[in-house]
Amino acid sequence: MKTFHAIVLAAALAGCATMEPLPPPPTTAEIVQMAKSGQTADAIIRRMQESRAVYALPASELAKLREQGVPDAVIDYMQQTYLAAERYREWVRMHDTYLFPPYYPYRRYPYWRSPYWW
Repeated sequence: MKTFHAIVLAAALAGCATMEPLPPPPTTAEIVQMAKSGQTADAIIRRMQESRAVYALPASELAKLREQGVPDAVIDYMQQTYLAAERYREWVRMHDTYLFPPYYPYRRYPYWRSPYWW
């Protein structure tokens, strides 16, 4: 059994050692600069995908990016990744609530330990 644990630990550590760090995400100023320099929308999106960047920008900032010449496909991608990240965060929150229900302060006991629950 100890050998099994040692093998699993070694495999986990080897997997962590081979992971390469992600490149830094491009800032909005860099995105504008890439758009002005003539890079295609696909190239800009590919750069954002490589860094797994998520941009939580208000609509006014997205409009400013559009005015500065950023392609619509890039702005749509930025909005889609933000919405996907928010959906995932809500999914995790709901599953945490299901696994660990909140404690209701008006009850003396949580519902699964209540002396009146049988």
